[in-house]
Amino acid sequence: MDKITIENILEPISLKNFFQNYWGKKHLVIRRNKFKNLFTWDDFNNYLNRYPNVKSLQIIGAANTKDGRWCYDKILKGKLKLPMLSKDKIYNFWKNENKTFVIPFAEYEKKELVDICFEFERFFGHGQVNVYASHAKDSQSFPAHGDATENFLFHTEGKTKWTIYKEFIPNKPETIIDEFILEPGDLLYIPAYQYHKVDTIGPRILLSIHFNNKPDQTLKDFKITPHSANSRAKWYDWAPYKRVKRTVRIQHNRSNKSHWSKPYFNKKI
Repeated sequence: MDKITIENILEPISLKNFFQNYWGKKHLVIRRNKFKNLFTWDDFNNYLNRYPNVKSLQIIGAANTKDGRWCYDKILKGKLKLPMLSKDKIYNFWKNENKTFVIPFAEYEKKELVDICFEFERFFGHGQVNVYASHAKDSQSFPAHGDATENFLFHTEGKTKWTIYKEFIPNKPETIIDEFILEPGDLLYIPAYQYHKVDTIGPRILLSIHFNNKPDQTLKDFKITPHSANSRAKWYDWAPYKRVKRTVRIQHNRSNKSHWSKPYFNKKI
């Protein structure tokens, strides 16, 4: 498999185009058929069958809490005074009560996810991968909201309808500027604090891979961190023999550089 770089993550949008015209300003939809195997129904099946030996499973709309989330790790630590659910009850929420499941901190479920985090963290601060999965149409989700992080959403299974608002926090979401349906392989970028809403139109999986901006990061003085300076734990290959890796569909543009020279950021935009 070719090395995952930010260039082939964003392709066909160039790095210069992204940071000049989209970063922190407006959403971006990239239609393509790649990275669709990052997290599949088989991966979801394997994860949920480990329950209760999982890390941080959440179920949207399954508890009488402020945001309606049942959170496994908070209950385990005593931060939420809610009953621990049996595996049968968890399955019933999924199959019959149409709840949306969230798997936070999922980056170490797949090597490709770790590689993507390492690459994004050259340009942003530390991030994480959250998996969102729904069983059917109209599964419960969050109302219109904005996130405090730069959000890159990889759609891997099914379809979802998205609504994007003109407003950013702290303003209220009032003006819809875009509505669209995303399919497997598509990528959506949403700047920090921009309001958005997702509606399920069938079974779906998407990965929200989000990152804080580095302190005082600007185009004029842009800091790029080498992989060697990243404090994230590496992915180790524990197999005692060489494996044949499954190919992730990416198109590598060899003409793109893997980094920018600093003078680029001193240009006027």
